Amino acid sequence: MSTLAEHTQHFLDYIALQRQYSPRTVDTYKKSLHKFLATLPENAPLEAITTASIRAFVWKLRTEEKLVPASIGLHVASLKSFGKFLVRNHLMESNPAGTVPIPKKPQRLVSFLSQKDLQESHFPELDNPTLPMVRARVLLELLYGSGLRISECQNLTWMGLDFSANTVRVIGKGRKERIVPLTHTMKNWFKLYRDKLGEAGRMPTLKGPVFLNEQGEAHNVRTLRNDISTLLKSIGWEGKASPHVLRHSFATHLLENGADLMSVKEMLGHSSLATTQVYTHVSAERLKESFKKAHPRA
Repeated sequence: MSTLAEHTQHFLDYIALQRQYSPRTVDTYKKSLHKFLATLPENAPLEAITTASIRAFVWKLRTEEKLVPASIGLHVASLKSFGKFLVRNHLMESNPAGTVPIPKKPQRLVSFLSQKDLQESHFPELDNPTLPMVRARVLLELLYGSGLRISECQNLTWMGLDFSANTVRVIGKGRKERIVPLTHTMKNWFKLYRDKLGEAGRMPTLKGPVFLNEQGEAHNVRTLRNDISTLLKSIGWEGKASPHVLRHSFATHLLENGADLMSVKEMLGHSSLATTQVYTHVSAERLKESFKKAHPRA
C-alpha cells in the first residue's frame, strides 16, 4: 500500500510529465504539499488529509506565520489540485480541500510606465552598441512590444519567429501556445542582435534559444532581468524596473488606445478574463485623476 509521501510524488510526477507544468510551478506545489504534510503525524495515512486538517493548516499560515492572502492562496490551490488528483485516481471519494476557500487578494493597481516614458526618443542612441545593450533592446520589443513574460523570452527559439508574417509563436503557462504580433522595428533589432551574436562567436540555430549565452545555452532569467533593469534606469525610470512592468505597460497602453479586452487577453496568454480586467481598473483610475484635475466640478 502506497504511503502518503508516495501519493504526493505520484501527483508531482503527474503535473510535471502529463500536465507539463513548468519546473517552477511543480516546485511550488512540492513545497506547499510538503509544508502541509509536515503538520500531520509521522507516517499518517491518506485519511489524515481531511477538510479539518487543511483548515487548521490555513489557520496556522494566517495566524502563526502571518502569510499574506496571495501566499496562503498558493498553498490552498496546491491542496485543491492534489485533492482532485486523489479523487480522480479513486483514492478518495471527495476532495478534502474542495470547500476550503482561497483567500481573496486585495485589489492593487499594477505598476506601469506611461506612453511618453516609452517613446523611442527617450532611449539612448546606440552608436557602438555592445551585445548586452542590443539584447536589452530586443527584450524591450518582446516585453513591451508583444507582451511576453520574461520566462517566455528565455524559452524563445529562433523557430518561433516568423518575420514574413511579423509574428512570434509563444509557449506560455501550462504549455499553451499563442501567436502574437511583433512591432515593425523588431526585425531590425533582431538583425543587429544576430550580427552581435556572430561577432561574439555564438552561432544561433533554428531550434536553439534566442537569448544564447557563452555556453550555447539559454541565458538565465536573472541576466535578462538585469538587462531590463539597466535599460529602464538609463531612461530615468525610478519605479520598479522589472520585465513585468513592461508587460503591464503593454496591456495598459493597448486598452488606453482602444484595443478590446478579449484581444488583450489573448495576446497576454491569460486563461481568465478576470486576470486581464485589472488593466481596465488602471485605465479607469487614470481617467479619474485626469477628471479631478481638469473638471471644474470634480
